[in-house]
Amino acid sequence: MFEKILFTNIVAKNRLLSKNLTKKDYENPVYNKENLMNSKFVISGSADSFQIPPITDFAVQNLFHVESFMIFHYGFDSFTERQNFHSFLIMYTYSGQGILTYQGKNYTLKEGDGAFINCMDYHLYKADRMQWDTAVLHLNGPLLAAFHAQYMQNGSPVFHEETNGSFQKLLEHLLKLYSIPHLYRDWQASTCIDNILNHLLLLTAPEEKGKINTPEYIRYLIKYMENNYTQKLTLDYLAEFACMNKYYLSKEFKKYTGFSPNDYLISLRINRAKQLLEGSSLPASKIAHEVGIHDINNFTNLFKKKTGMTPIQYRTTAQEISIHHYQSGTDNMV
Repeated sequence: MFEKILFTNIVAKNRLLSKNLTKKDYENPVYNKENLMNSKFVISGSADSFQIPPITDFAVQNLFHVESFMIFHYGFDSFTERQNFHSFLIMYTYSGQGILTYQGKNYTLKEGDGAFINCMDYHLYKADRMQWDTAVLHLNGPLLAAFHAQYMQNGSPVFHEETNGSFQKLLEHLLKLYSIPHLYRDWQASTCIDNILNHLLLLTAPEEKGKINTPEYIRYLIKYMENNYTQKLTLDYLAEFACMNKYYLSKEFKKYTGFSPNDYLISLRINRAKQLLEGSSLPASKIAHEVGIHDINNFTNLFKKKTGMTPIQYRTTAQEISIHHYQSGTDNMV
């Protein structure tokens, strides 16, 4: 894990105690002053710190973004107690064991266990009498509060996935994006964080909510759209196909998927277009036709609305990332 990510290893020669912080520590730009002022902690052990590059003011105000990322190797007596910190935290355990106290409940975090919490709420996490290796990812962005509120509808901040699962892959991809300087890095990082948050929502959703309770005609219609998204699928056509009123269909489709039928269709087409831009040399105009959008201007506008960049910009960025990963891989071989 994290083989191609550059970290700085930090070893605490002595235990770090919040009560020993000085005025100089609070004024040090390396540290988040708000975090220090609202935290109590004892930290022993070591940490692998990832350097987050400068983020534009626009991204801070409008996009999902990473505030900090570290992998802590906490000593057995380490803890952090905090509240009233404007940040959201995703923790993920690689080995050892920790205990999280959040919203009045205690949770044991073992290998593969993670948690998604709002740092404005009181929380305490600590090593459970042994070394605890855990990722600590601080995020922010205008929609994070809404994501977290929806996530907590499941009743617990905790999720579980094996350490070689999708969460780990998405996390590594996010760090790789921040490792490469390019014009649209903030946009791509925001999209990746969006994917992580959606993955956590789906990972913790009750199975029957996503499958059993979804009417068969909705599931069948989704499958039909996935297989025929290149065709002209109007709302009138889909309603006729499903044998129901188009307004009722639109309402029910959004109820169970979160999308209107048209938005879902557009997402299918844009996702396929992204694959073709990354994996082929077809011109954007040809790709537009391939995915069922026959007006290049409309295609460009829809693509930019979904991804934050034009098709050509997306292809250029994807190629830069691919080249960088290839070079990193060959560098590690010599």
